Amino acid sequence: MTLATRPATSTDTAFARTTHHLAYREAVERQFGPWNEADQDRFFASGWKPEKNLMLLHNRELCGYTQVEEHPHQISVCELVIHPQFQNHGVGTALLRQVMDKARSLGIPVRLGTFKTNRARKLYERLGFREFDQTATHVLMEWKAS
Repeated sequence: MTLATRPATSTDTAFARTTHHLAYREAVERQFGPWNEADQDRFFASGWKPEKNLMLLHNRELCGYTQVEEHPHQISVCELVIHPQFQNHGVGTALLRQVMDKARSLGIPVRLGTFKTNRARKLYERLGFREFDQTATHVLMEWKAS
């Protein structure tokens, strides 16, 4: 499996919206109840900034997007959204390992948050992320190099 990234552009918005809705629907319904398309459109629109995102390509095929921010004391994975067709194919693992390698080289942790009901939490735990806090809706997790 080859994972590549490229900067997002405004032409990626429709794909990103569709991917966001498909990827989050199950967790949102489990945690909050029935899916509300208008609400989810607003959530997506408030967070989608092409200039801050990278598109993910699995074997050269568009499969999701991510937003990773490097700060002096941590790297934050703000978004990691993978189209369901590509989930469980190693895309999330590959991206997170790249981020973890960068954090290791800088001597800083990686932090992220996930819905309490998101299946991706198992992936994060398998990679060594540990819960350090919670909000009303999210589990906050951190990975530190050993």
